[in-house]
Amino acid sequence: MTRSTFSGFTIAQLAMTASQRALDVTGQNIANINTKGYTRQQVDLVSINLRGAEPTSSNPGSKIGYGVEVSGISQIRDPFLDVQYRNQIAKVGTADARQAVLDQLGNIFDETDKDALKKALSDLSSSLDQLSSNANNSEFDSIVRSRCQVLLNYIHQKSADLKTTREESIYGLENTDIKTVNSLLSDIGELNDTIWKSQMLGNPSLELMDQRNSKLDDLASYLPISVSYKEVTIGTNAKYNYPVVTLNGSNGMSYELTAGEHGENFAAFSMDQHLDLDGNPDGTVRISVIPAADYPAGTDLSALKTDITDYLKEGSIKGTVDMLNKSGELDDPASDFRGLGYYEKVFDSFVNSFAKTFNDLNGNMQPYTGANVLPSSGSATPMNTDGNQKAEFSFGFSNTIGNFLNNETFTFNGKTYTFGGDGSGDTIVIGSTLDESLKNLADKLNTNPVDLSVNGATPVPGTWNYDNVNKKLTWTSTNNMPSGTAITKDSIKLQGGGPIVFSYKANPLNVKNFDLFKTSDGTKKFTSSNIKINDDWMNNSIHIISTHDEKAGSTANDNILKMLKSLTDNRDFKYEYTKMDASGNKSTNYISFYTGNFSQCYSTLENNQGIDSSKNKSILDNHVTVVKKTANDKDGVSGVSLDEEGINLMHYQKSFSAAARFMTTLDQALDVLINNTGVVGR
Repeated sequence: MTRSTFSGFTIAQLAMTASQRALDVTGQNIANINTKGYTRQQVDLVSINLRGAEPTSSNPGSKIGYGVEVSGISQIRDPFLDVQYRNQIAKVGTADARQAVLDQLGNIFDETDKDALKKALSDLSSSLDQLSSNANNSEFDSIVRSRCQVLLNYIHQKSADLKTTREESIYGLENTDIKTVNSLLSDIGELNDTIWKSQMLGNPSLELMDQRNSKLDDLASYLPISVSYKEVTIGTNAKYNYPVVTLNGSNGMSYELTAGEHGENFAAFSMDQHLDLDGNPDGTVRISVIPAADYPAGTDLSALKTDITDYLKEGSIKGTVDMLNKSGELDDPASDFRGLGYYEKVFDSFVNSFAKTFNDLNGNMQPYTGANVLPSSGSATPMNTDGNQKAEFSFGFSNTIGNFLNNETFTFNGKTYTFGGDGSGDTIVIGSTLDESLKNLADKLNTNPVDLSVNGATPVPGTWNYDNVNKKLTWTSTNNMPSGTAITKDSIKLQGGGPIVFSYKANPLNVKNFDLFKTSDGTKKFTSSNIKINDDWMNNSIHIISTHDEKAGSTANDNILKMLKSLTDNRDFKYEYTKMDASGNKSTNYISFYTGNFSQCYSTLENNQGIDSSKNKSILDNHVTVVKKTANDKDGVSGVSLDEEGINLMHYQKSFSAAARFMTTLDQALDVLINNTGVVGR
């Protein structure tokens, strides 16, 4: 067989070069042992073999190769572990996002080691018990009111905390999670482009690939993604694999997150707040994506925007969306998770039931008047006349407050007048102020003048006027009184000697509202945020009604006992909501969620939070354990081990030394061939 004289040197030189490159790669691995996301590298070696037959070779089977060739530098990764890790980290993201909100709910409702709402309910019960023994006592009534105010303070605080939790979750989702996802996708697209350009120049870009893999792992914690690789041929024979990232929906649909010639295009996510039936944000959110496409940069893809809220399977975005959008058994139809909505709805229903129960028990049947503190009687102006004075009789309204109401009546000397209307007939126009109304009253009295008797003498004609400065409604005789008439404050009376009085009656339809609680926004439905103590109760114009029996004595307390009993009576707690059918018709529906008393209802809410948190934490711990195991397995394959790299150092050093020794041996053999061959017989 013909053999090149110096071919052995080539084999030795290639072996030394391969060992040197292997030592370089080993050093690179050792240098990056603490670099996050770094993947262990290795030298890819192939044997250089002869191709075809040579005519000078008598036996082709005896041919040998021409040494070793470094075909490239590659990473040591297990694709299956990558898939497993990304699937598990998405599950961790879901449970972790849920747990973050559940922990905040625990701070709101957990009263294991603090006095709050349940203690306030107990104190309210004690104050009602004291009031029952002191019925109609304003001091004990104010104590009950104070206890109610303390209770409402706790309710308002919890309501504010719930609102803050929801607002913070929405803000974090929109300004942290969504922005991070979009940033990761942008980085992945940019890395795809950079790696492609670098590999076009012959650079394997392994460190850039490490960065991309780290971005993909981070992205997997937010969304359920799958990563496949598409092969693109660059140059003559070089091939480049770029990742195709896909979002997998629970509806079986897939949404491409990267696209383009080499993965440079990327998707974009957005969040919108959902609107209720009245067009107002209801605290829930919608997640949309504009999938990646193979269109040129700058193309408007807004028409591709797709709502994927209900199709998210795993990831921290789904965990946060679940907490914002789902209410468990209080959804219609029921959902699979108790989010913030469940706790808000139960708490609001608890408050609504409490307020309505006490308002119903304190309902009043008596009509009320618009003008209050009217004078009970009037008096004449005392004087001894000299023939130049007129008689006067006045009612003082300086202490009167309010104004007359529609259909209230005023009776004088058997004649009844009705407030309201245009002033025709027996109606009196209600003025914009009490002064205007009293002036209109004086004018109406003058349309049916009544003569009054002075000291029992012949009836004296006169007219009525209202003085808005001195706040007096005054009758003045038409003519001067005879000289020597002595008028005292009781001298002027009706004909027949009766006292001059007005009879003011309320409109029977105007029933005095004795509600203890009102809504701050004027709506009929009480919530934890809008409940407040009625202003009339705060200023003592109404009170807790001790009994509805008009014949009962002042010490009767049967209604207070009903209030006291209502705190411990079992009742059906219901969540009320409005639903719209396919035809656009609204209807009010109810979902019963608990039967028991007020304290038990709140305790159940508290316990449910603890159960939900404990259950989710167990799930989170399990997922974390699995992902740690998977991460360890990944590190076992892709991570740098000092022991292994130390062995490689010795291995490649010995390999280099052996190749060098091989070259020395060849040199010695060639020396024999050149200098010692053919010298016999000289």
